[in-house]
Amino acid sequence: MKEKRNYYREFLKDYNKIRSETPKGELPKLLLHICCGACSCFPLVFLTDLFDITVYYTNSNIYPESEFEKRFEALTKYVEFVEKTCKNSIKIIKDTYNHDEFIFDLLPFKDEAEGGHRCKICIEKRFKRTFDFASSQGFKYVTTVMSISRNKDVDYLNMLGEELAKKYNNLTYVHADFKKNNGQDIGVDLSKKIGIYRQCFCGCEFSFKTSKISN
Repeated sequence: MKEKRNYYREFLKDYNKIRSETPKGELPKLLLHICCGACSCFPLVFLTDLFDITVYYTNSNIYPESEFEKRFEALTKYVEFVEKTCKNSIKIIKDTYNHDEFIFDLLPFKDEAEGGHRCKICIEKRFKRTFDFASSQGFKYVTTVMSISRNKDVDYLNMLGEELAKKYNNLTYVHADFKKNNGQDIGVDLSKKIGIYRQCFCGCEFSFKTSKISN
């Protein structure tokens, strides 16, 4: 049986290599895809002293637009908390919201249960958007916070990151599994203590229409 990959250990290996390539006294610049404020809680605390972080909020999957804005507001609130607490500056870039265009490729799979092919397409589209932006803006390192969730396939996330990095000569994907070492539980506790909005559905139009909030 093939040994299951430990992406936390792979992160440590990645980071040691990154530090060796970064000039002394500087923090390596990381573009970090974040899907919402709640999912950012543990990853930002974990990463803030290791990288010069720019948050990229590209999530046109979220429905409706008011929910997209609500999650962005939660993210900005938490970033402000981390900046004050850790004394580090974190930049936030908000991508354009274009839901109708985004879901076009997802419509054939609209009746699937959450976690199927539709979700993989959704993740891939946001990953590609993040990698395109990182490449065009001169970043070298890129990753996502989505491995914080026990509902996400950590192997798929990391292998997709690896595949995309091969297509960009100037980018390195940083492996991650933020739920390791109780990361998700720590993040949940932080969000509750600080009062960060925690959504009750994944975000897409199809899960919204089957959730209690839409009924």
